[in-house]
Amino acid sequence: MKPLVPEGKILVQFDGMCILCSRAVRFILKADRKKKFVFQALQHFSKSQNFETIILTDNQSIYEYFDAILKIGKELDGVYSTVAILRLLPRRWRHSLYLFIARNRFRWFGKRNSCYLPSEEEKERFI
Repeated sequence: MKPLVPEGKILVQFDGMCILCSRAVRFILKADRKKKFVFQALQHFSKSQNFETIILTDNQSIYEYFDAILKIGKELDGVYSTVAILRLLPRRWRHSLYLFIARNRFRWFGKRNSCYLPSEEEKERFI
C-alpha cells in the first residue's frame, strides 16, 4: 500500500535506528532549500527486521535502493544532481553496491538505541 504523500512533496522513509541513514536525512534536510522532502522514520519492532533500503515515494512512483539515491540527487538540483552520472553503471552493479553498504552500515557507522527524533525545527518535515 502506497503511503499518503502531501501534494507536491516527496516522502523519504528510512531506517530510524541507522546512524548512516539519520546522517543522510540530516544532509537532505540542509540541502533541500525548496523543502520538497518530508520524512518518516521506520522502526525495528523485532531483531529480525532489517530495513535494507531507503524508500522514496512521490504521488506517482516508489523508488528504492540506489534508484532512491538518484532521485534524491535529481530533486535536490545543483551540484547534487551530478550523482546521476552513477546511472552509467549497470543497474545490477548499483544495486549490489547499495546492498553491500546497507548490510554493513551498522558495523561501520553504528546503530541508535532509539529511533531518530527530529529537532524542533525539523518536526514540520516529518510525518
